This record gives sequence, structure tokens and C-alpha cells, in this order.
Amino acid sequence: MKKINLLLLLFPSMILANIPIKNTAIPGGIAVIDFETKYTNPKAFYRTVPLYVQHIKNNHWQALLGIPLMEKLGKKSITVKDFSSRIFEIEVKKYAYKEQYITLKDKNKKYINPINIHMKRIKNERPVLSKPRMTFSAQRLSNGMFTRPIDGITTGMFGVKRFYNGAARRPHTGLDYAGSIGTAVKAPANGKVLLTGNYFFNGNTIFLDHGQGLISVYIHLNKNLVKQGQLVKQGEIIGTVGKSGRATGPHLHWGIFLNGAAVNPTLLLQ
Repeated sequence: MKKINLLLLLFPSMILANIPIKNTAIPGGIAVIDFETKYTNPKAFYRTVPLYVQHIKNNHWQALLGIPLMEKLGKKSITVKDFSSRIFEIEVKKYAYKEQYITLKDKNKKYINPINIHMKRIKNERPVLSKPRMTFSAQRLSNGMFTRPIDGITTGMFGVKRFYNGAARRPHTGLDYAGSIGTAVKAPANGKVLLTGNYFFNGNTIFLDHGQGLISVYIHLNKNLVKQGQLVKQGEIIGTVGKSGRATGPHLHWGIFLNGAAVNPTLLLQ
């Protein structure tokens, strides 16, 4: 009880009403299952993966499924468990994202064709960076809605297929905001620091856990100003804008993961 009470004191938004999320059942979107129940703690699953569940008001609840950018189109089944088990169907529909062509200068070409020593580092970092994306903690630390981490111009949109010096790479899994080096990056919602570190492609990076599989990430930072395990409030400074890792200039890459899938952060902006 003491731990829960402490969290409530630190994060009063945990006891506020949640904001309904709109259904966006496309790759990189959020499928929303609205359901009614008098059960006080319903659960939802996609296959065996637990989903984010929020209470809206009265008997109205929502289960949220993050849809991977490379997900196959068609119908998917969601299981809601309260007094019994119920099956809900959603349909993932096609959406065409734009393309973006980026030119890296000679000093950054190591990020296009990494040599063996870099490939070894990349391979070692993959499981480290995958773990926080798949984190599911039962306690929600925010109401699921975010504010912008910085006020810069959006220079990179979510979902665009990127080409570096003509070579195709995976779709962009976040939003890029322009900013000068040293610009404060603020936590867009209450959370807990899952991981901080410096990585080959990402540069200085911070992962925040907002509970129930809702994770945010901040990439290419100049400085990380928080430590693993630290609780942060919405609006608290967690780092500064930089150009570390694979970056053509100073900016913030902001990403959000829901049940392990990268989703468009704009869907959760207040």
C-alpha cells in the first residue's frame, strides 16, 4: 500500500478520467476495442500479448492494440477477459506512407555500410534495445495522453520509407523535431526510466515506461539527464537535443511503442 500511495502522490494524473482514443486500424496505428463491463479490472490480449486497457467512464472501457508498420492486412482477433472471455474482431486496412531520401556526408557513411567492428557493436546492441520496447508493467503511470517533448518544427514524419544515399532502409518509426543542440527535452507524460545509454545508430537514448506496454523513446540526444529506474513527471527535463548516432543534424527522434509495436505518436498527443 505504501508503494501505491507514493505513486499516487507523485503522479496524481493516475486517478483522473482517461481520454478516449480514436480507432486507427492501419499499420503503425492503434486499433481500439470499445467494450462495456462492470468488472473492475478487465484484461485484453492479442494472441498471448497483453494489451493496454483503460477505463473511460461508467461501464465504458477501451483496449488498445498497437499495429506494427509491417503487419499483414486483414482481420485480427482480440480477447477481452472480465467475468468471462469475449472475442472482438478488428480489421487492419492499407495505408500508404510517403518516401524520404536522405544524403549522409562522408563522415557519416559508416552508418550506411558499417564495417565489421561496427557490425559487432550493432549485433550486441539489438537485444538491449529490443527489451525495453517489449516491457509490460501492470501499473499505469499516466492517462495515456502525451504533450510534445519539444516545440521544434517536425522534420521527419512517422511511417515514411527512408532511403539513405539511395539505399532503402526500414520505415521511420517516430517523429523528428528540429532543435538546436542543448534544447531541453521534456517528458511528455509521467513515467519511469527503463534504459539510458549510447548506441551506434541511436546515439544517446532514453526509454520511458508509462505502464501496460506503453513505452516512449528519445534518440540522438546530446545529454541524458536521468538514470535507470528514476520516476519522472510530465514536463520534467530528461535530456537535451543533439545529433549523436545516425543523424544529419541536431534534432530529436521521438518514438512510441504499444505492445511492442511502433505507433504514430500523434495519435496520443493531447
